[in-house]
Amino acid sequence: MTNFHTWLAKTAALLQGVFLQLTFFMGKPFLPLFYTAVTITLLELAEEIILVYILPVWEANIKGLYWVLKRKNRRAQSNRPAAYSRG
Repeated sequence: MTNFHTWLAKTAALLQGVFLQLTFFMGKPFLPLFYTAVTITLLELAEEIILVYILPVWEANIKGLYWVLKRKNRRAQSNRPAAYSRG
């Protein structure tokens, strides 16, 4: 279990919970909400798989793939030597 707790994971859990509550109380499932929850869940699972491959060490409470890539690019730029000035 990865426990990244990304924004997509939280959104997927919320949508799944709302869908299940509505289905339980209304009796008939609201299919657009179901398909939305499934889509977000699939995106979230793909994001977690990508995060497992990108991160060298396990981390918890990551906002998402965008923020990990942003942090990684920032670190790569800070390790790059300064450009020589012409003149």
